[in-house]
Amino acid sequence: MATDAIIGMGAAVSLDNASGTLTLLGEPITITLPNPQVADVEATHFGSPNRRREYIAGLIEDGEVTFGFNYVPGGPVDVLIMAAIEDGEARTMQVDIPRKGTTPYRFTFEVIVKGWEKAIPIDDRLTATLTARVTGPVTAAEVAP
Repeated sequence: MATDAIIGMGAAVSLDNASGTLTLLGEPITITLPNPQVADVEATHFGSPNRRREYIAGLIEDGEVTFGFNYVPGGPVDVLIMAAIEDGEARTMQVDIPRKGTTPYRFTFEVIVKGWEKAIPIDDRLTATLTARVTGPVTAAEVAP
């Protein structure tokens, strides 16, 4: 029995509004978090044992994050994300993930907003996907009560 499993209901996404204020992005429906990957740097030399390639750990790349939203054309989320695309500045992003019986777990990181793809189906809700590049370190911590 999976007693530790929970659903994501209650997760929240916020983005800096370029004035230093984190603004809650309403109606998220999907969230991906930074995905740290360590680059492998080749360190092979003429004396490498058994003619085998050797590697050392390189820099950490946290990749891109994507967030799906219910799309409201011209709404506050639409306006904020388009402004972030236009100014091209790194902005703080915060994601709160619910936890069973305790305070949320918070991820905070800087992003450069790269894309805002809208989907307008004929017989379903309007949705949009925010794509952003993580830049710099990611912090993760329990939210203080």
